[in-house]
Amino acid sequence: MVEKAAAKYGNCQELAKYLNIPKSSVHYYRIGRLTMPVSVLNQMLQIAGDNGLEDRIANRGVTKDRTWANEYAISVFREMCRDKLRLPTKDELENDDELRRKAAAIVSYVLAEGSVWLQKEKWGECAVNITFAAHETDLYDHFRSLCKDVFLYDIGAPQKPGNGAVAIRGFIYSRFVAEWLIANGVLPGEKSARDMHLPRWVRHSSDAQTLIASLQPWCDGEGSIALQKHGNPTFTLVQARHTHECFSDLPFTPAIKGPRYILKSDLALLPLHGAPALNSLTALYRSTILQDVACLFCKLGFNPKVQLSSLYMKNDGYWSCQWKLRIPSFETRRLLELDLIRQERKRRQILIGTYKIH
Repeated sequence: MVEKAAAKYGNCQELAKYLNIPKSSVHYYRIGRLTMPVSVLNQMLQIAGDNGLEDRIANRGVTKDRTWANEYAISVFREMCRDKLRLPTKDELENDDELRRKAAAIVSYVLAEGSVWLQKEKWGECAVNITFAAHETDLYDHFRSLCKDVFLYDIGAPQKPGNGAVAIRGFIYSRFVAEWLIANGVLPGEKSARDMHLPRWVRHSSDAQTLIASLQPWCDGEGSIALQKHGNPTFTLVQARHTHECFSDLPFTPAIKGPRYILKSDLALLPLHGAPALNSLTALYRSTILQDVACLFCKLGFNPKVQLSSLYMKNDGYWSCQWKLRIPSFETRRLLELDLIRQERKRRQILIGTYKIH
């Protein structure tokens, strides 16, 4: 029917113009991928002008209600959206070094600076957001270029958050990218409340550049530089791990750092579950993601030290462990040599500290 109707106007494109519908719709009607509305069907039959064809369709056609048509159209639209993306497969990540390194950086960026959140609860669709400090435009541009290269997806120019914070944000409004990230370790919701891991293809990689690409977002996003009294620059990474312990489980006297903090030195003196609180918290609420990061540092020849530095009481009355990864000061310069830090402010801080030493 579509072919006979199109023959009257020369081709499917001209038929689409006459019917005032997208030319892709005519194509999908022809191959049977899209359900044809009754109004378009009647126009097609009139244009085709074939009585025998009209009788055949009248006997075989099945009229669907609008609800079915909408659901079917959604599935077609989803397939079209999926086709526009590239979602790296296991084989591609194993065989394509450049793709694997860029994909590793994206996963770490979202783990360190972003999140996966439920966008449409009715359909179970998730989306992804990434947040940087307002001055970290170089990191935003780097992440944007990674998304273009890996997913063929452009997150667009940085946006200001609606709460007035001094930050810039980007969004990936693709359920398929979000599902790919979830499958690779970025669990939806609040990350600090769950055991998180880097994907296996990163943790077990023997390619140094893959390890570097995965560590760089952590160093830039969660790392900080400080100068010791003798001038050496030190580098630390901090991660929170929420607990199920509340004020009644671990009473305390407002401490030196502030009314919501308990320092590590005090935790050794407080009881929790029949043992010193420091031992109990270390056993029950270790930051698994920070342990993975430490393992990657070890593979590159660093000597990181991971320890529980303090407890912080959240607004809901539960404690959150503050875990800290520290790189020895004599290894800090190697972070620049291996290009583990791209953020210009941090690079300058390390160079200034190193210059003072010499």
